[in-house]
Amino acid sequence: MEDDMTIDQVAELAYVSRSVVSRVLNDHPNVSEEARARVLKVIEKHDYRPSSVARGLATARTFEISVLTPRRGDESLANGYWPLLYSGIFERCLERGYFASLSMVSAEVEDEIQRHARDPRFEGHILITTEVTDRVAPLLKAGSAPAALIGRAPAWETISSVDLDNEKGGYVAGRHLCTLGYDELGIILGNSALEESNDRRAGVERALADAGCSVPGRYVAEGDYSRDSGYAIVQGWAARGVLPRALFCASDTMAMGALLALHEHDCRVPADVAVVGFDDLPSARYALPPLTTVRQPVYEKGRTAADLLIDQIDEGAAEAVHRELTPELVVRNSCGASVPRST
Repeated sequence: MEDDMTIDQVAELAYVSRSVVSRVLNDHPNVSEEARARVLKVIEKHDYRPSSVARGLATARTFEISVLTPRRGDESLANGYWPLLYSGIFERCLERGYFASLSMVSAEVEDEIQRHARDPRFEGHILITTEVTDRVAPLLKAGSAPAALIGRAPAWETISSVDLDNEKGGYVAGRHLCTLGYDELGIILGNSALEESNDRRAGVERALADAGCSVPGRYVAEGDYSRDSGYAIVQGWAARGVLPRALFCASDTMAMGALLALHEHDCRVPADVAVVGFDDLPSARYALPPLTTVRQPVYEKGRTAADLLIDQIDEGAAEAVHRELTPELVVRNSCGASVPRST
């Protein structure tokens, strides 16, 4: 790529005006096919990539997107889920010629949230989880900037969204444990205020009901998707001598904490307690033992959210679009199934 190349140089090489290059870059219909072909040929030959600043000067647009994410202490960045999600968003924005900025949302910065949501620099907003949506979406309704949501929010059906079929993910995990013969199952949930956590629980419980099993109340606990919460819950169970025979954790990070607590109490996995996680983060295959988990396409979720938002911005689409991604069970050694050593 020729980093020093400008939009004016593209126009000169293509024998067109600067405004024609701008219209081609923005896929504007008011360009002759001959001129469009010349501009695209120059762009391809020189691998020209316009910066958001240069495009903004040419079109009176900023090409900036705001990504608003919940603030959850160090888990907002240390948890392996979030970097994958952000990478999907940022890389897709770059591919489509947009710049994305990341801000964390919490009740402590309420005034800043209001200013951010109304900031005219941003052509659109990606809202991550209902925690953010419930706080920000009412502010956006008064303006014209479009938004896309990552997560499920029945109260905001008018906002385009992408999510995983979490109920199905919970179901395949629960069914797998039932087929292995476990009839005493524990569940460590994520935040029950989130739809995804309730959906995962519903899926597991439906699988158990189909198999004629149930979850004893003493084996249901609520974490917060952090390693610390998974660790603390299993430590508490082990201290009381009430460990389940098999354990479903609603995230891999909580499962990692659970594995450490089981190790500290000399509980063998899976011989004493089988463990299944959710997400299939890169670290899952390197756990001891390697973690059986429900894979969700986290990176693709981020890319899809960026596409949903940019399509609205570029095409002016008003109707909300809702995408649902499909989970996949990844069987490794922590559940007690016989799997190849290379898995």
